[in-house]
Amino acid sequence: LATGGLGQLYRATTNPGGATGDGLALALRAGVAVSDLEFIQFHPTMLFAAGNGARSGRRPLVTEAVRGEGARLIDARGALVTAGVHPMGDLAPRDVVAGAIDARLRETGDACVYLDARGIAGFEGRFPTVTAACRAAGIDPVHQPIPVVPGAHYSCGGVVTDTHGRTELPGLYAAGEVARTGMHGANRLASNSLLEGLVVGDRAGSAAAAHAVSAGRVQAGVPERGGRAALDRQTVQQAMSRDASVVRDAPGLQRLADLLSSAGERVVTDRTDMEDAALTLVARVVAGAALARTESRGCHHRAEFSSA
Repeated sequence: LATGGLGQLYRATTNPGGATGDGLALALRAGVAVSDLEFIQFHPTMLFAAGNGARSGRRPLVTEAVRGEGARLIDARGALVTAGVHPMGDLAPRDVVAGAIDARLRETGDACVYLDARGIAGFEGRFPTVTAACRAAGIDPVHQPIPVVPGAHYSCGGVVTDTHGRTELPGLYAAGEVARTGMHGANRLASNSLLEGLVVGDRAGSAAAAHAVSAGRVQAGVPERGGRAALDRQTVQQAMSRDASVVRDAPGLQRLADLLSSAGERVVTDRTDMEDAALTLVARVVAGAALARTESRGCHHRAEFSSA
């Protein structure tokens, strides 16, 4: 399994359209253990553009380096978003900043907050990728604050493996974001996923090749047919973004779990059916794990509990 993450559970994500948790769904259906799916890291500053804000899909990331150079997070009225939230203000850890933005948006009902980078000299030359993404969305970051929202970025959990990609099912290996090696704990450090994928991916490939040689030819089973519980992607994304995003609480998570449990069966005939079924199943597990973890830890924040 090397299917990547589950970012498409949410309306706003840095993940590509194919990050629908397919590998997790396959493992779950095979009875293979998964763990830590409640720990989903949200990047605080994803580009939000008028006209596409209501649509789901992958969105450009506005790098934290922009805040490092002095950009400030403000709301629509110009008030600082992180004032009084953390001693480091806009340079606080990702989950803290994302939580502050989420709280401000819930308080005001606004669609986004803004990253004011107008005071950064030579912005175009220093941040060409961000500039290009903004201008493609009709925003000039040199003269306008950049509209941003938190977005699903990285899943710390996944299919349980050892550091050679082995799962509890002999012959099944997993590597990359679909796997849970335990290296990321409750909140991944920046860029660690690249190193994990490089090291464990190489080890998993070698281990899988060795297993294939020793196991010899295995007769394929009969493909499964029939229906899968599935809601459409938009419904899943709207519900997950509302109830299992940056900050969760018991009533919201229970509402989410009830909705997902009500999904009707759909005959899987194409890629859309398969991905909708995977998203629905994985969302149920994320909601259940988040509801069961009655604490705030790492990138899992429960409104009823202070951070551990």
